[in-house]
Amino acid sequence: MKQRGKLRFLGHPVHPAVTHFPMALLPVSFLGDLLGIWTDASFWWSFSIYNLAIGLVLSLPALITGMIDFMAIPQEGSADRVAMRHMIMIITAIILYTCSFFIRFGVDILSGWRLMSSVSLSLLGLIFLLIGGWFGGQLVYRYAVGGEPIHDKSESEKS
Repeated sequence: MKQRGKLRFLGHPVHPAVTHFPMALLPVSFLGDLLGIWTDASFWWSFSIYNLAIGLVLSLPALITGMIDFMAIPQEGSADRVAMRHMIMIITAIILYTCSFFIRFGVDILSGWRLMSSVSLSLLGLIFLLIGGWFGGQLVYRYAVGGEPIHDKSESEKS
């Protein structure tokens, strides 16, 4: 059975549209961390923290629209269990990235415990984000959450 999320704009689901920027910016911040470690240049640490900051701010609309769509999923089904896993993974990733952001806030070049903890938290955030994104893909492609019901033209012609 095809299901629809509640929040739509011009007939399209909003949640998938607002997830692209955080799903790109947060992992790219980890790439900046790796380049910062490799080059020891302050540019890459600035690059990382700005990507983190913008990614975290843009994750708020994704979290809000995701919660609205989550409430529209029928409970006690497979899609509900997958949606719960998706939500837990994504929220965990956002918490890890947020902790990483606050550890590095106000520091030009990371070193010592700040380097180890913030980069480790970003790596864990990336892992949780990827797993959560995979569960989100399952919701869309396997369970058709948020999709339009498919109308078979031949069935409508029979009526």
